[in-house]
Amino acid sequence: MAKRAVRLFRAPGIPTIRPKVLRAIPHDRDAHTQGLAYAHGHLYESTGIVGTSSLRKIDIHTGQVLQAIAVPGVWAEGVAVSDGRLVQITYTEGLALCYRLSGLEFEDSYRYQGDGWGLAATEHGYIMSDGSDVLQFRSSDFTLLSKLRVRLAGRPLRGLNDLEFLQGRVYVCVLWHSDIYEICARSGEVLRVVDCTELVEQSGRSGYENLLNGIAFAPDRGTFFVTGKNWPMLFEVELARN
Repeated sequence: MAKRAVRLFRAPGIPTIRPKVLRAIPHDRDAHTQGLAYAHGHLYESTGIVGTSSLRKIDIHTGQVLQAIAVPGVWAEGVAVSDGRLVQITYTEGLALCYRLSGLEFEDSYRYQGDGWGLAATEHGYIMSDGSDVLQFRSSDFTLLSKLRVRLAGRPLRGLNDLEFLQGRVYVCVLWHSDIYEICARSGEVLRVVDCTELVEQSGRSGYENLLNGIAFAPDRGTFFVTGKNWPMLFEVELARN
């Protein structure tokens, strides 16, 4: 039996909520999910590992992969959609790969320093994580604008992974955790903890290393899509408002 993901600490006074599961959707268990994004009724997934990295367009109703392109020579990581294009970052190669959303045709790339883990689009550019306790705010051409340290009750929250941005808040998966953290994009403080333990247990994952990692918000549905590395299931969930 697969072990549970862990929570390294809890903070008294910070609300904890559980997502309401609306649907469970089949997901390719061979997809080493590193990033998830939503646009115009479809999910876009970035899968990792050098030699098997890919970019995929997924039907949200059936889980069927409608289109997939190989991303050779890199370990693909987070993905985000902005202004009719899709941007996919890489783990250690320092490359942000840009595609036309329609047809997933490669257009160009940007360079950046350091690791790339998670990515989310904002009104002014992107937020990126690198596995530390720092969120990086970048312009549309990936120029680094500012950094923000994330704190849970004053303590560093390290291992920031895939993420999503919504109305001034960043929702972040964290390495080895079964929680998603709702973070204030101005202060870096964790506002709420989303306990996804039940999702992890229902995911059908085959091992402890198959981590929770993949979150995307669907504005036309008011819901989030959540999955993990090599999970055979993908979930559409609703989070209580605060």
